Amino acid sequence: MTLSMQNISHELIIKSSQTLASSEYENWRIWQEGHMSLANRLRTLREHATLSQADVAAALDVSIPTVSEWEKGKKKPARARIPALARLYDVSTDFLLNGIDLRRSDMNETEEEKSLILLYREADPQVKISVLTLLRAASDKR
Repeated sequence: MTLSMQNISHELIIKSSQTLASSEYENWRIWQEGHMSLANRLRTLREHATLSQADVAAALDVSIPTVSEWEKGKKKPARARIPALARLYDVSTDFLLNGIDLRRSDMNETEEEKSLILLYREADPQVKISVLTLLRAASDKR
């Protein structure tokens, strides 16, 4: 039985991972991650990172009960906390909020491109504007 994201049946979703072939289970797991709530993603990411709620609370300068409320879906993290959570768990904010990683993993950036991205992220705002202006001007000349 081959799974496609379009035709996953209800019966398949309720089957346990032991009854699915490994490739089928992986497809189901990927589909399921995309349909998790923010609370479930936060808990799953924390557990995957082998962090305690206290670790997360300390890293984000919030209380342990606050982290617990996020993971139970009683409260959502403030908008300002989302980038810090994404960095903590090494995921995109898109994945954190929507369960969909919009980072282009299929682009296979070179080491030079990765280095450029890191330098850009660390640059002050005026340098970023200058770099973008230069790149846009170069692109327009093609």
